[in-house]
Amino acid sequence: TRIDVRSDGSGCDTVWESAVRSPSTVPKLSTANGLLYFYEKEPNALGIDAWYLTAVDFRTGERRWRTLTGTGPAYDNNWAPITIGPDGTAYAGVFNGIVAVRDTA
Repeated sequence: TRIDVRSDGSGCDTVWESAVRSPSTVPKLSTANGLLYFYEKEPNALGIDAWYLTAVDFRTGERRWRTLTGTGPAYDNNWAPITIGPDGTAYAGVFNGIVAVRDTA
């Protein structure tokens, strides 16, 4: 959910809401492309969580893309932050090492 504070300080307004489930990290905004990056978890009926790096448009809240980084506890980022490199690659430390995802569009 994106909530903006009014410029006159009189309150806040909800700009958009999203169904993205990012349980363990604060999203990162790339000012270069206007995307918010989330490390998203999607549980399933078998109890094996799927982990994704997800990009959401900061202005509209629309999901632009989502890439599977792995399944199971080895891909849990354990509250590690997302870091955006100078070339736009997004990195997240996970129990299994480091995942790196780059938007090639």
